[in-house]
Amino acid sequence: MSADRDSGAPDGSDSTWVSLGAISRPHGVRGELRVHLFNADSELLTTLPRVHLRDPQGQVTAFGVRSARRAPKTWLLALDGITTPEAAEALRDHEVCISRDEMPPPAEDEFYLRDAVGLPVVQHGERVGEVLEVMLYPSMECLRCRFADGIREVPVMRPWVEGVDIEAGEVRVGDLDDLPLEKLGEG
Repeated sequence: MSADRDSGAPDGSDSTWVSLGAISRPHGVRGELRVHLFNADSELLTTLPRVHLRDPQGQVTAFGVRSARRAPKTWLLALDGITTPEAAEALRDHEVCISRDEMPPPAEDEFYLRDAVGLPVVQHGERVGEVLEVMLYPSMECLRCRFADGIREVPVMRPWVEGVDIEAGEVRVGDLDDLPLEKLGEG
């Protein structure tokens, strides 16, 4: 079981756009942008003819991609119409997105984490909960799930997650008693 980091919107509310990363700052004098990719190993950015930038208010604007390349500890992105440091600075903190249907299909033994949101959680063949959202931490990915007794963040790894079957529509889990429980109604 493996999963590509694909967070979608940070709050999980927008299924149209997949957020690939965020613009951290301008680079150089020709309007290039330093981009922090959420999946630093992905080469997808180099294959795209265009991207969409989502500003902090949620407005989305399309841009043609002139070039995308790796640099030490970051990615550099050049967009049509952005040719000065000032124009690049205006895009700081925008998300770099593509539409969901532009994502390559995952390999047979992979899935996109965002596709698990909303799925029932099944333990020993019985539905016991539902996946609410994906939590991305530097060391692991977790599925935030609601159960009858509260909410748990379930690491996407064995022994907690035994399998995710997107086509069957379920997340199979093992014993979760060792995971912290957030009681419903607490914040």
